[in-house]
Amino acid sequence: MKKFLKLTSMLFITALVFNSCEKEQDVIEPQTVNKETQQSVTKDVSANTAAAEPNVEALGSAGARTITLQTNTLSCPGGLCTSYGVWSTGLYTVWFQMKFNSGFYWSRGGKCGYGILIGDQNTGGDPGWDGNGGSARFMWYCPNGSNTAKGSGAYLQPYVYYKDQPGQYGNDFGKKYYIQEGVTYNCQISVKLNTGSNTDGYVKYYVNGTEILNQKIRWVTNDAKRNVNAVSLHTFRGGSQSYWTAPVTSSIYYPSASWDAQ
Repeated sequence: MKKFLKLTSMLFITALVFNSCEKEQDVIEPQTVNKETQQSVTKDVSANTAAAEPNVEALGSAGARTITLQTNTLSCPGGLCTSYGVWSTGLYTVWFQMKFNSGFYWSRGGKCGYGILIGDQNTGGDPGWDGNGGSARFMWYCPNGSNTAKGSGAYLQPYVYYKDQPGQYGNDFGKKYYIQEGVTYNCQISVKLNTGSNTDGYVKYYVNGTEILNQKIRWVTNDAKRNVNAVSLHTFRGGSQSYWTAPVTSSIYYPSASWDAQ
């Protein structure tokens, strides 16, 4: 009888532990970025999140929000860096709307919009040369803008980290789409992961239905890192030099965003 009671008790405790673990795995929430990369001091600052677990859903969306860029401030503290955990091992797309509000002070430029993070989520001057990760984001750039000149002729450009990127910082592939303040732009980034060590993946960028980039690409060579695991929302000025700052506040409005695997 004592052996029977002891066995029954052990089975009951085991069942409780198993059920508790299942419930913990079901709780998946969007992750807010709160860790800046050390390399970002030199040029580009963004933030990293822990890799999402495979049971994170691929589909997501975000409502309207306005992000204010602070005066004389660079990188995430001067704006917002956040991300949402997702999971995909194939083709992934993010769609969003973006408006640089009236009176926007371009200065030299910065990171903007929603993006796609892969594997180790390389950004911030940490190139994807080790084959463990990458990212696809937008940035705006204004060649004649500075902290003493609002600038003109601003444009959007791709900003991509991947295995074969030619330099330490994100590749823009020489592409640009000219923009104005007070205009809403419909943006899209699509990423298809490559297989093995092959250059058979791709990245595509669209603005208002115009394809501005369609590039075959080798994202990663490490099978364990071959996954899209987050959608980012990075909005900040920089660069790291003082001429990327602005003497006034400006804001960017995001009416809506959505993302999903295909």
